[in-house]
Amino acid sequence: MKNRKPKFSGHQTFVTRYGWIEKGYRFVRDGRSFTSQDAIVDLGVGKNMVESIRYWVELTGVIESGEPSEFGTKLLDEKNGWDPYLEDNNSYWLLHWKLNTHPDYIHSGMILFSHLRKPEFSKRDVIDAAIRLLDVQGKKSPADSILAKDTDCYLRMYAGTRRAANKQKDEQIGSPFQELNLIQSINDSDLYSFNIGSKNNLAPEIIGYALWDYMSKQKKIAITINEALYREFSPGQIFMLDENSIVEAVEQLSNEPKWAESFGFSEAAGVALIHCNLVEGNDILNHYYKKVVEA
Repeated sequence: MKNRKPKFSGHQTFVTRYGWIEKGYRFVRDGRSFTSQDAIVDLGVGKNMVESIRYWVELTGVIESGEPSEFGTKLLDEKNGWDPYLEDNNSYWLLHWKLNTHPDYIHSGMILFSHLRKPEFSKRDVIDAAIRLLDVQGKKSPADSILAKDTDCYLRMYAGTRRAANKQKDEQIGSPFQELNLIQSINDSDLYSFNIGSKNNLAPEIIGYALWDYMSKQKKIAITINEALYREFSPGQIFMLDENSIVEAVEQLSNEPKWAESFGFSEAAGVALIHCNLVEGNDILNHYYKKVVEA
């Protein structure tokens, strides 16, 4: 966590919109640059939106160092990609995971899902949590106004915009991440709440991939259920799961012959553990998307 750099700007306050991630990936894949004078014409958006598309494709891991990443190609390649046009909601769950566990940066999304630790909260709570985290790490906090804009952008991306008569139509354009239904605004107040529990549009294979990713970064093959639920950057925090939903996902995977040896439960000193012996996380994603195509 300490190695992550604060990044509380770059999206120009625009949430990522339908089609932006695919468009940004193909733009870079075709050898074009976001800094080119032609980018505005090629992408068909204004200058600030060009910067925003760049931000979202980089922060979701689709683009790395100005080139399509291995993950981006596997997901979005038109010929062999898992979901080139992001038609499956699980692809957005996967992008949500990548965005909020990015290895290089810390942003308001990470504060929301890994550091806030409040079922109900205000924008001010998110800003204060960011300031506390940066202070603990000995990093200088950006101005409150910068943190407020970043927090507002992430809340709009996940919870939408509170509709009002004076809102411009452009401000009400939704983000595909709203379909994950992770954060909801509480009517007639300045508060928001997390939707904690099972997610009916989140496949167990995506949870399995997240467990593998989290555990491999920790260099572990077994973790307690509490760690899977409550540690920063854990599947339980990023997906806002409860104990029943994560246990059920692991049980479903362990009951499939293909994953029976890769996922399951064990016990040590009377403590229940989730174990994952999966060697390569892409294997479970390849299997999931192949199953979707064949269905």
